[in-house]
Amino acid sequence: MTRSNKWSVALAGECMVTRPFAMHDEPQFLAVVEKLRSSDVTYAHVETNFGHFSEVDAPSRGDQVGSYFLTDPQVAHDLRWAGVDIASLANNHSFDFGAKGLLSTIGHCEAAGIAHAGTGRDLEEAREPGYLETRNGRVALVSTSSGNKSHEWASLPKAGIPGRPGVNSLRPITRFIVDKDAAGKLRDIGGKLGILREAGMNVEGSSGLLMKAGEGEFSLAMPSDQSTTGSNLFTVSDHFGVVTSGDKRDVAGNIRVIEEARVMADLVLVAHHCSISEGGRGDKPPAFMRDFAHASVDAGADIFIGHGWHKTLGIEIYRGKPIFYGVGNFFAQSEFVRRVPFDAYESWNHDTERLPTLTPAAHPLHPGLTAGNETWWSSAVINLVMEDGEVREIELHPVELGREVSKQAPLRRPVGGSERSLTDGRPLPATGADAEQILQRYQRLSADFGTTVVIDNGVGRIKL
Repeated sequence: MTRSNKWSVALAGECMVTRPFAMHDEPQFLAVVEKLRSSDVTYAHVETNFGHFSEVDAPSRGDQVGSYFLTDPQVAHDLRWAGVDIASLANNHSFDFGAKGLLSTIGHCEAAGIAHAGTGRDLEEAREPGYLETRNGRVALVSTSSGNKSHEWASLPKAGIPGRPGVNSLRPITRFIVDKDAAGKLRDIGGKLGILREAGMNVEGSSGLLMKAGEGEFSLAMPSDQSTTGSNLFTVSDHFGVVTSGDKRDVAGNIRVIEEARVMADLVLVAHHCSISEGGRGDKPPAFMRDFAHASVDAGADIFIGHGWHKTLGIEIYRGKPIFYGVGNFFAQSEFVRRVPFDAYESWNHDTERLPTLTPAAHPLHPGLTAGNETWWSSAVINLVMEDGEVREIELHPVELGREVSKQAPLRRPVGGSERSLTDGRPLPATGADAEQILQRYQRLSADFGTTVVIDNGVGRIKL
């Protein structure tokens, strides 16, 4: 197959989109839409489920403080109207409404004409590339997610047992590096509490995580982890730190399908939704994400697209290919979820004995929406040109989602008539100080990867 020589590509960020929007015709909004429509191929990350409440399962989780996303299927058609051609579906909300919700999302994307990848009826389907046919050639997308609960992982069928519907997971292993003194204290505390676990211990409740432990590593079997593979592995060294690495089987499986995509398509996109961090969610991607990005390019990816922290992160050019570690939010409308499950009210400490009197207008119900989060309400439409297998141009067109880009994040486009107004959450072009804030952040964080972002009349341009 002959590869196309030149591609124009548009990338949109995380679409927590819950309201139809194709009726809006402000020149500013249509200018953003045109940035998507004008490219040979436009990608977006869909961080919601499409479906009617009558066609999905009950909420599948109850132990996480977070939003539950189910959106009117019309919104899938609105995304297509806006120019979205292909979308990643693997994320920590893919299984919010069980297998039926996951499959309804796939069905409504297909009905809207949006190619997709990252979820499926079993692991093979969830992991396989999604393909898009264009006049310019064939596009492939591989989509994976880190940070999902074990019941959300897609699995393979075996001996007549069906595979589990779910997401294409890239499961990390987290190691906590501690010095000798701290390790001794942890071992002592773990022993006294009866939760110390080491390789070779024949103790009920031992963590399966120890199957991946190296010499001298140990774990503390927290009660909530004793029926799972566990979540902590301690390594003794001369310093402190947190280090992540990808599960070898997951990495190998995803690299295999990227290599397939390289053979079967002219342009290969890889998307990674990462909800894992090495400590707090700072401004640098975790080690396992960067390792996977490099391995993806080595295997044939043309563009690597990271998201999951709801913030923009740095841009790296690796072997002539762009790696976007965090594309940020493109729609932020979790406040407008029409129905909120019991578990969300419980998680946010509402009086669930009064459940019939509680409504989706209750506050709080959603994370990340308060003042002090200057990255939640902004991102950029990324327009780039690939030619002869390498990136030639990258432009960052900043957008704001209805609040000022600052720690105080005062409202620009309020919705509702109460004292606690909600935020429109649609992308409009950022200008003035807002645009400067967005682009300077890209400039600062990309410099860590040796990438120069030049700010030119409200647009970021990467010097190649």
